[in-house]
Amino acid sequence: MGENGSSQVIESTLNRGVLEQMILSVLFILLCLLVYFTYHIGNKHVNENNKLSLNFSHLKLLFFMLLGSVFFWWIWRHLATLTSILTPFIFAGVFAYAFNPLVKHLMSFKLSRFISVLIIFIGLILMIVGFSYTFFPMMVTELNSLLETLPNIGKDGYDRFSDWYQRIFDEQYIVPNTIEDLFESLNIGFQSITDWFSSSTGKIVSRVGSFASSLVHIVTVPVLTFYFMKDADKFSAVAKKLVLPGSRKWVFPLMKKIDGVLGGFIRGQILVAMIIGMMSSLVLLLLGVEYWIVLGLLAGLGDLIPYIGPFLGAIPAVFITLSSDPWKTLWVIVAFIVIQQIESNLISPKIVGHSVGLHPVAIIFVLLLGGSLWGLIGLLVSVPLAGVFKVIVESIYDWFKARYPRVFDE
Repeated sequence: MGENGSSQVIESTLNRGVLEQMILSVLFILLCLLVYFTYHIGNKHVNENNKLSLNFSHLKLLFFMLLGSVFFWWIWRHLATLTSILTPFIFAGVFAYAFNPLVKHLMSFKLSRFISVLIIFIGLILMIVGFSYTFFPMMVTELNSLLETLPNIGKDGYDRFSDWYQRIFDEQYIVPNTIEDLFESLNIGFQSITDWFSSSTGKIVSRVGSFASSLVHIVTVPVLTFYFMKDADKFSAVAKKLVLPGSRKWVFPLMKKIDGVLGGFIRGQILVAMIIGMMSSLVLLLLGVEYWIVLGLLAGLGDLIPYIGPFLGAIPAVFITLSSDPWKTLWVIVAFIVIQQIESNLISPKIVGHSVGLHPVAIIFVLLLGGSLWGLIGLLVSVPLAGVFKVIVESIYDWFKARYPRVFDE
Protein backbone atom coordinates (compact mmCIF):
# COMPACT_ATOMS: atom_id res chain seq x y z
CA MET A 1 0.00 0.00 0.00
CA GLY A 2 2.84 2.35 0.88
CA GLU A 3 4.67 1.60 -2.38
CA ASN A 4 1.51 2.21 -4.42
CA GLY A 5 0.95 5.53 -2.62
CA SER A 6 4.51 6.73 -3.22
CA SER A 7 4.39 5.68 -6.87
CA GLN A 8 1.13 7.59 -7.30
CA VAL A 9 2.69 10.69 -5.74
CA ILE A 10 5.71 10.46 -8.07
CA GLU A 11 3.47 9.88 -11.08
CA SER A 12 1.25 12.83 -10.19
CA THR A 13 4.31 15.06 -9.71
CA LEU A 14 5.70 14.07 -13.10
CA ASN A 15 2.34 14.63 -14.75
CA ARG A 16 2.07 18.04 -13.12
CA GLY A 17 5.53 18.97 -14.40
CA VAL A 18 4.71 17.82 -17.94
CA LEU A 19 1.41 19.73 -17.81
CA GLU A 20 3.16 22.92 -16.72
CA GLN A 21 5.67 22.61 -19.58
CA MET A 22 2.84 22.08 -22.07
CA ILE A 23 0.94 25.12 -20.78
CA LEU A 24 4.07 27.29 -21.02
CA SER A 25 4.73 26.06 -24.56
CA VAL A 26 1.16 26.80 -25.64
CA LEU A 27 1.30 30.27 -24.09
CA PHE A 28 4.57 30.99 -25.88
CA ILE A 29 3.13 29.89 -29.24
CA LEU A 30 0.03 32.02 -28.67
CA LEU A 31 2.23 35.01 -27.81
CA CYS A 32 4.22 34.56 -31.03
CA LEU A 33 1.01 34.31 -33.07
CA LEU A 34 -0.39 37.40 -31.35
CA VAL A 35 2.72 39.41 -32.22
CA TYR A 36 2.69 38.13 -35.79
CA PHE A 37 -0.97 38.96 -36.49
CA THR A 38 -0.74 42.31 -34.67
CA TYR A 39 2.20 43.22 -36.88
CA HIS A 40 0.40 42.37 -40.13
CA ILE A 41 -2.97 43.81 -39.13
CA GLY A 42 -1.40 47.04 -37.90
CA ASN A 43 0.56 47.56 -41.11
CA LYS A 44 -2.65 47.40 -43.16
CA HIS A 45 -4.14 50.41 -41.42
CA VAL A 46 -1.20 52.84 -41.40
CA ASN A 47 0.62 54.90 -44.00
CA GLU A 48 3.52 53.49 -45.95
CA ASN A 49 6.01 55.64 -44.05
CA ASN A 50 4.70 54.50 -40.66
CA LYS A 51 4.68 50.78 -41.34
CA LEU A 52 6.86 48.52 -39.26
CA SER A 53 9.47 46.55 -41.14
CA LEU A 54 11.19 43.41 -39.95
CA ASN A 55 14.43 42.41 -41.61
CA PHE A 56 17.02 39.79 -40.79
CA SER A 57 18.82 42.10 -38.32
CA HIS A 58 15.62 42.67 -36.36
CA LEU A 59 14.88 38.96 -36.27
CA LYS A 60 18.42 38.23 -35.12
CA LEU A 61 18.14 40.81 -32.34
CA LEU A 62 14.78 39.37 -31.28
CA PHE A 63 16.22 35.86 -31.26
CA PHE A 64 19.16 36.84 -29.05
CA MET A 65 16.87 38.75 -26.68
CA LEU A 66 14.65 35.69 -26.40
CA LEU A 67 17.68 33.44 -25.93
CA GLY A 68 19.03 35.76 -23.23
CA SER A 69 15.67 35.77 -21.43
CA VAL A 70 15.57 31.97 -21.44
CA PHE A 71 19.16 31.86 -20.20
CA PHE A 72 18.47 34.21 -17.28
CA TRP A 73 15.28 32.32 -16.45
CA TRP A 74 17.26 29.07 -16.34
CA ILE A 75 19.87 30.68 -14.05
CA TRP A 76 17.12 31.88 -11.72
CA ARG A 77 15.58 28.39 -11.56
CA HIS A 78 18.95 26.77 -10.71
CA LEU A 79 20.40 29.62 -8.65
CA ALA A 80 21.06 27.53 -5.52
CA THR A 81 23.00 24.87 -7.42
CA LEU A 82 24.95 27.41 -9.45
CA THR A 83 25.84 29.36 -6.30
CA SER A 84 27.46 26.33 -4.67
CA ILE A 85 29.37 25.55 -7.88
CA LEU A 86 30.48 29.11 -8.61
CA THR A 87 31.51 29.99 -5.03
CA PRO A 88 35.20 28.96 -5.43
CA PHE A 89 35.35 30.74 -8.81
CA ILE A 90 33.97 33.95 -7.26
CA PHE A 91 36.44 33.87 -4.36
CA ALA A 92 39.33 33.08 -6.73
CA GLY A 93 38.30 35.91 -9.05
CA VAL A 94 38.19 38.41 -6.17
CA PHE A 95 41.63 37.32 -4.92
CA ALA A 96 43.14 37.46 -8.42
CA TYR A 97 41.60 40.88 -9.01
CA ALA A 98 42.96 42.17 -5.69
CA PHE A 99 46.51 40.96 -6.40
CA ASN A 100 46.59 42.04 -10.06
CA PRO A 101 48.24 45.47 -9.36
CA LEU A 102 51.01 43.71 -7.44
CA VAL A 103 51.54 41.38 -10.40
CA LYS A 104 51.80 44.36 -12.76
CA HIS A 105 54.25 46.05 -10.40
CA LEU A 106 56.52 42.99 -10.42
CA MET A 107 56.22 42.80 -14.20
CA SER A 108 57.58 46.35 -14.41
CA PHE A 109 60.93 44.83 -13.34
CA LYS A 110 60.96 42.92 -16.67
CA LEU A 111 59.63 39.71 -15.11
CA SER A 112 57.14 37.51 -16.90
CA ARG A 113 53.61 37.25 -15.55
CA PHE A 114 54.18 33.61 -14.59
CA ILE A 115 57.31 34.46 -12.55
CA SER A 116 55.53 37.41 -10.92
CA VAL A 117 52.57 35.26 -9.90
CA LEU A 118 54.93 32.55 -8.68
CA ILE A 119 56.82 35.06 -6.48
CA ILE A 120 53.54 36.26 -4.96
CA PHE A 121 52.37 32.72 -4.22
CA ILE A 122 55.71 31.77 -2.67
CA GLY A 123 55.51 34.89 -0.49
CA LEU A 124 51.95 34.03 0.56
CA ILE A 125 52.95 30.45 1.36
CA LEU A 126 55.84 31.67 3.52
CA MET A 127 53.53 34.08 5.32
CA ILE A 128 50.96 31.35 5.93
CA VAL A 129 53.63 28.95 7.21
CA GLY A 130 55.03 31.63 9.52
CA PHE A 131 51.54 32.48 10.74
CA SER A 132 50.82 28.78 11.31
CA TYR A 133 53.88 28.38 13.52
CA THR A 134 53.32 31.58 15.53
CA PHE A 135 49.77 32.92 15.83
CA PHE A 136 47.66 30.10 14.40
CA PRO A 137 48.10 27.67 17.35
CA MET A 138 47.28 30.49 19.78
CA MET A 139 44.24 31.46 17.72
CA VAL A 140 42.94 27.88 17.61
CA THR A 141 43.41 27.54 21.37
CA GLU A 142 41.64 30.83 22.00
CA LEU A 143 38.80 29.95 19.62
CA ASN A 144 38.23 26.54 21.24
CA SER A 145 38.29 28.08 24.70
CA LEU A 146 35.92 30.85 23.60
CA LEU A 147 33.43 28.40 22.12
CA GLU A 148 33.50 26.32 25.30
CA THR A 149 32.97 29.27 27.65
CA LEU A 150 30.60 31.26 25.43
CA PRO A 151 27.38 29.95 27.08
CA ASN A 152 28.60 31.16 30.51
CA ILE A 153 30.05 34.46 29.35
CA GLY A 154 26.65 36.04 28.82
CA LYS A 155 25.39 35.12 32.30
CA ASP A 156 28.63 36.15 34.04
CA GLY A 157 28.75 39.44 32.18
CA TYR A 158 25.15 40.17 33.01
CA ASP A 159 25.68 39.41 36.74
CA ARG A 160 28.84 41.53 36.97
CA PHE A 161 27.33 44.43 35.07
CA SER A 162 24.18 44.22 37.20
CA ASP A 163 26.21 44.40 40.43
CA TRP A 164 28.31 47.27 39.06
CA TYR A 165 25.22 49.13 37.88
CA GLN A 166 23.47 48.67 41.24
CA ARG A 167 26.53 49.97 43.16
CA ILE A 168 26.80 53.03 40.95
CA PHE A 169 23.12 53.97 40.82
CA ASP A 170 22.02 52.74 44.24
CA GLU A 171 19.46 55.08 45.78
CA GLN A 172 19.45 57.26 42.71
CA TYR A 173 15.86 58.11 41.90
CA ILE A 174 16.52 59.50 38.46
CA VAL A 175 17.43 56.15 36.95
CA PRO A 176 16.25 52.60 37.79
CA ASN A 177 18.09 51.04 40.73
CA THR A 178 18.73 47.63 39.16
CA ILE A 179 19.68 46.47 35.69
CA GLU A 180 16.45 44.43 35.57
CA ASP A 181 14.41 47.58 36.17
CA LEU A 182 16.46 49.36 33.49
CA PHE A 183 15.69 46.64 30.92
CA GLU A 184 12.06 46.63 32.01
CA SER A 185 11.78 50.43 31.66
CA LEU A 186 13.30 50.20 28.19
CA ASN A 187 11.02 47.26 27.34
CA ILE A 188 14.03 45.03 26.65
CA GLY A 189 14.11 41.36 27.53
CA PHE A 190 17.65 40.30 28.40
CA GLN A 191 16.85 36.66 27.77
CA SER A 192 15.74 37.49 24.23
CA ILE A 193 19.01 39.39 23.67
CA THR A 194 21.15 36.49 24.86
CA ASP A 195 19.06 33.99 22.90
CA TRP A 196 19.45 36.08 19.75
CA PHE A 197 23.21 36.43 20.29
CA SER A 198 23.63 32.70 20.92
CA SER A 199 21.58 31.73 17.89
CA SER A 200 23.36 34.27 15.65
CA THR A 201 26.77 33.13 16.89
CA GLY A 202 25.81 29.52 16.32
CA LYS A 203 24.68 30.25 12.77
CA ILE A 204 27.88 32.16 11.96
CA VAL A 205 30.11 29.45 13.45
CA SER A 206 28.20 26.70 11.63
CA ARG A 207 28.41 28.50 8.29
CA VAL A 208 32.09 29.29 8.68
CA GLY A 209 32.75 25.75 9.82
CA SER A 210 30.84 24.22 6.92
CA PHE A 211 32.83 26.27 4.42
CA ALA A 212 36.16 25.62 6.13
CA SER A 213 35.43 21.89 6.25
CA SER A 214 34.90 21.79 2.50
CA LEU A 215 38.20 20.40 1.29
CA VAL A 216 37.19 20.97 -2.32
CA HIS A 217 36.87 24.73 -1.82
CA ILE A 218 40.10 24.94 0.18
CA VAL A 219 42.03 23.23 -2.60
CA THR A 220 40.33 24.71 -5.66
CA VAL A 221 40.34 28.38 -4.63
CA PRO A 222 44.18 28.73 -4.59
CA VAL A 223 44.50 26.74 -7.81
CA LEU A 224 41.87 28.85 -9.58
CA THR A 225 43.43 32.03 -8.20
CA PHE A 226 46.82 31.02 -9.62
CA TYR A 227 45.40 30.39 -13.11
CA PHE A 228 43.28 33.56 -13.03
CA MET A 229 46.34 35.62 -12.13
CA LYS A 230 48.64 33.84 -14.62
CA ASP A 231 46.24 34.05 -17.58
CA ALA A 232 44.63 37.41 -16.76
CA ASP A 233 45.81 38.91 -20.06
CA LYS A 234 44.26 36.03 -22.03
CA PHE A 235 40.93 36.37 -20.21
CA SER A 236 41.01 40.13 -20.83
CA ALA A 237 41.72 39.64 -24.56
CA VAL A 238 38.84 37.17 -24.90
CA ALA A 239 36.47 39.55 -23.07
CA LYS A 240 37.48 42.42 -25.36
CA LYS A 241 36.80 40.31 -28.47
CA LEU A 242 33.28 39.57 -27.23
CA VAL A 243 32.45 43.29 -27.33
CA LEU A 244 31.05 44.41 -30.66
CA PRO A 245 33.38 46.81 -32.55
CA GLY A 246 30.73 49.52 -32.67
CA SER A 247 30.29 49.41 -28.89
CA ARG A 248 33.94 49.41 -27.88
CA LYS A 249 34.25 53.19 -27.89
CA TRP A 250 31.88 53.45 -24.91
CA VAL A 251 32.20 49.99 -23.31
CA PHE A 252 35.97 50.19 -22.71
CA PRO A 253 35.90 53.62 -20.97
CA LEU A 254 32.94 52.44 -18.89
CA MET A 255 34.79 49.29 -17.80
CA LYS A 256 37.83 51.40 -16.94
CA LYS A 257 35.70 53.55 -14.63
CA ILE A 258 34.15 50.46 -13.04
CA ASP A 259 37.61 48.98 -12.54
CA GLY A 260 38.68 52.18 -10.80
CA VAL A 261 35.72 51.99 -8.40
CA LEU A 262 35.93 48.26 -7.68
CA GLY A 263 39.71 48.05 -7.59
CA GLY A 264 40.17 51.05 -5.34
CA PHE A 265 37.47 49.96 -2.92
CA ILE A 266 38.20 46.22 -2.70
CA ARG A 267 41.98 46.47 -2.39
CA GLY A 268 41.84 49.48 -0.11
CA GLN A 269 39.17 48.01 2.16
CA ILE A 270 41.07 44.73 2.55
CA LEU A 271 44.29 46.58 3.45
CA VAL A 272 42.46 48.84 5.93
CA ALA A 273 40.78 45.81 7.52
CA MET A 274 44.17 44.13 8.00
CA ILE A 275 45.59 47.27 9.64
CA ILE A 276 42.56 47.66 11.93
CA GLY A 277 42.71 43.97 12.87
CA MET A 278 46.37 44.26 13.90
CA MET A 279 45.77 47.52 15.78
CA SER A 280 42.77 46.04 17.61
CA SER A 281 44.68 42.90 18.59
CA LEU A 282 47.60 44.97 19.90
CA VAL A 283 45.34 47.26 21.94
CA LEU A 284 43.39 44.32 23.40
CA LEU A 285 46.68 42.62 24.31
CA LEU A 286 47.90 45.76 26.10
CA LEU A 287 44.59 46.00 27.98
CA GLY A 288 44.91 42.38 29.10
CA VAL A 289 41.78 41.16 27.33
CA GLU A 290 41.38 37.43 26.84
CA TYR A 291 41.05 36.02 23.32
CA TRP A 292 42.80 39.11 21.95
CA ILE A 293 43.81 37.42 18.70
CA VAL A 294 40.30 36.18 17.87
CA LEU A 295 38.66 39.45 18.91
CA GLY A 296 41.17 41.47 16.87
CA LEU A 297 40.49 39.22 13.87
CA LEU A 298 36.74 39.78 14.28
CA ALA A 299 37.32 43.54 14.49
CA GLY A 300 39.30 43.42 11.23
CA LEU A 301 36.64 41.36 9.50
CA GLY A 302 33.93 43.72 10.72
CA ASP A 303 35.86 46.65 9.27
CA LEU A 304 35.24 45.25 5.79
CA ILE A 305 31.74 46.73 6.15
CA PRO A 306 31.95 50.53 5.73
CA TYR A 307 30.76 52.87 8.49
CA ILE A 308 28.89 50.35 10.67
CA GLY A 309 31.56 47.63 10.42
CA PRO A 310 33.91 49.08 13.08
CA PHE A 311 31.05 49.18 15.59
CA LEU A 312 29.99 45.63 14.74
CA GLY A 313 33.60 44.47 15.11
CA ALA A 314 33.82 46.02 18.59
CA ILE A 315 30.72 44.25 19.93
CA PRO A 316 32.41 40.84 20.61
CA ALA A 317 35.26 42.48 22.56
CA VAL A 318 32.84 44.57 24.62
CA PHE A 319 30.62 41.56 25.28
CA ILE A 320 33.55 39.38 26.37
CA THR A 321 35.04 41.97 28.74
CA LEU A 322 31.67 42.46 30.43
CA SER A 323 32.11 39.01 31.99
CA SER A 324 35.40 40.00 33.66
CA ASP A 325 35.46 43.71 34.46
CA PRO A 326 32.99 46.49 33.51
CA TRP A 327 35.71 49.14 33.96
CA LYS A 328 37.88 47.30 31.46
CA THR A 329 34.88 47.34 29.13
CA LEU A 330 34.87 51.13 29.28
CA TRP A 331 38.57 51.19 28.33
CA VAL A 332 37.86 48.78 25.45
CA ILE A 333 35.05 51.05 24.21
CA VAL A 334 37.32 54.09 24.40
CA ALA A 335 40.09 52.20 22.56
CA PHE A 336 37.78 51.16 19.72
CA ILE A 337 36.42 54.71 19.42
CA VAL A 338 39.99 56.00 19.07
CA ILE A 339 40.80 53.28 16.49
CA GLN A 340 37.64 54.14 14.56
CA GLN A 341 38.57 57.83 14.50
CA ILE A 342 42.10 57.04 13.33
CA GLU A 343 40.71 54.84 10.58
CA SER A 344 38.05 57.27 9.35
CA ASN A 345 40.27 60.38 9.47
CA LEU A 346 43.75 59.06 8.61
CA ILE A 347 43.90 55.51 7.26
CA SER A 348 40.83 55.20 5.00
CA PRO A 349 41.19 58.60 3.27
CA LYS A 350 44.80 57.77 2.39
CA ILE A 351 44.23 54.16 1.25
CA VAL A 352 40.62 53.88 0.08
CA GLY A 353 39.96 57.56 -0.57
CA HIS A 354 36.60 58.36 -2.13
CA SER A 355 36.69 55.60 -4.73
CA VAL A 356 32.98 54.78 -4.49
CA GLY A 357 31.87 58.41 -4.63
CA LEU A 358 28.71 57.95 -2.55
CA HIS A 359 27.39 60.16 0.23
CA PRO A 360 27.52 58.56 3.72
CA VAL A 361 23.71 58.65 3.92
CA ALA A 362 23.49 56.77 0.62
CA ILE A 363 26.07 54.23 1.84
CA ILE A 364 24.11 53.56 5.04
CA PHE A 365 20.90 53.14 3.02
CA VAL A 366 22.64 50.73 0.63
CA LEU A 367 24.06 48.74 3.58
CA LEU A 368 20.61 48.41 5.17
CA LEU A 369 19.12 47.37 1.83
CA GLY A 370 21.86 44.83 1.09
CA GLY A 371 21.73 43.41 4.61
CA SER A 372 17.96 42.95 4.48
CA LEU A 373 18.12 41.27 1.06
CA TRP A 374 21.25 39.09 1.28
CA GLY A 375 22.38 39.17 4.92
CA LEU A 376 26.11 39.24 5.64
CA ILE A 377 27.03 38.86 1.96
CA GLY A 378 24.80 41.83 1.18
CA LEU A 379 26.63 43.99 3.71
CA LEU A 380 29.95 43.13 2.07
CA VAL A 381 29.00 43.61 -1.59
CA SER A 382 26.29 46.30 -1.45
CA VAL A 383 28.63 49.32 -1.37
CA PRO A 384 30.87 48.32 -4.34
CA LEU A 385 27.78 47.29 -6.32
CA ALA A 386 26.21 50.66 -5.56
CA GLY A 387 29.40 52.34 -6.76
CA VAL A 388 29.25 50.39 -10.03
CA PHE A 389 25.56 51.27 -10.42
CA LYS A 390 26.43 54.95 -9.91
CA VAL A 391 29.09 54.79 -12.63
CA ILE A 392 26.63 53.17 -15.06
CA VAL A 393 23.90 55.71 -14.32
CA GLU A 394 26.36 58.60 -14.81
CA SER A 395 27.47 57.11 -18.16
CA ILE A 396 23.85 56.79 -19.32
CA TYR A 397 23.19 60.38 -18.22
CA ASP A 398 26.25 61.64 -20.14
CA TRP A 399 25.12 59.71 -23.23
CA PHE A 400 21.64 61.24 -23.13
CA LYS A 401 23.12 64.68 -22.50
CA ALA A 402 25.38 64.34 -25.56
CA ARG A 403 22.62 62.81 -27.71
CA TYR A 404 19.83 65.20 -26.74
CA PRO A 405 21.50 68.45 -25.63
CA ARG A 406 18.30 70.51 -26.03
CA VAL A 407 16.61 68.59 -23.24
CA PHE A 408 19.34 69.58 -20.78
CA ASP A 409 19.68 73.20 -21.87
CA GLU A 410 18.63 75.69 -19.25
